[in-house]
Amino acid sequence: MMASERIFAGKVALVTGSSSGAGVEIARELARAGARVAVHYRQGAAGGEATAQAIAREGGEARAFQADVARSDDLRRLVDEVARTLGPVSILVNNAGPFADTPLRALAENDWDYIMDANLKAVWLAAQRVAPAMERLGWGRIVNVGATSGLVRSHSVYGLAKGALLHLTESLALELAPTITVNAVVPSQIASARTDRMPAYKAAAIAATPLGRLVTEAEIGRMVALLCSPAFDFVTGRAIVLDGGRSLPAFPRLNLAAGAEP
Repeated sequence: MMASERIFAGKVALVTGSSSGAGVEIARELARAGARVAVHYRQGAAGGEATAQAIAREGGEARAFQADVARSDDLRRLVDEVARTLGPVSILVNNAGPFADTPLRALAENDWDYIMDANLKAVWLAAQRVAPAMERLGWGRIVNVGATSGLVRSHSVYGLAKGALLHLTESLALELAPTITVNAVVPSQIASARTDRMPAYKAAAIAATPLGRLVTEAEIGRMVALLCSPAFDFVTGRAIVLDGGRSLPAFPRLNLAAGAEP
């Protein structure tokens, strides 16, 4: 898909968590394809405004909106405010997803609630809130941004939430068809300034990745836009894993002699 095609002209996209990280690239990619973008932030007002301004400099339209998606009333207010300001949401990208990997035996209950509410409950509530307008418009796209943490069992409540997010994606896809498609983009460790500050961890992650590098924020943005494009009109309930093959179930090489029993 070429952003210059402006295939989302006339459509409103809400991208949660788009004041920093991959959310910025998702918002900009959708705007390049013509969408009016609602940039969401929780605390980083400067980041939200910077994303909206970057979109405006590229000839797009965007507004920044504040909300804490872990608070149900705040999330509902966000969706309604976007609809009043830009128009009804026809593209929803659930990107906001705070991380925590405190061991379950030591995890505070408040931290459990916050991570589960922001990563999982908010996705359900946002989908529930935007679905009626999408159905009236006759077209809707929901993309949930997961993480390969949901495929392992060592990332505590965050991994649990991201694992459940894939189940939720499939369930929503069945419920909201045929008008609305619901898919997920599931990146592994993302190349970022944060990983650059952890050289040993970054090197280990790259060494464990068959393609020999980390996924970029721009690649995530492009994949989200593709999932909303006509090229993916017949795809729903699916998770696109962007991990360079890292999560493939490879068996360790044992270097046995030819013909020997494994």
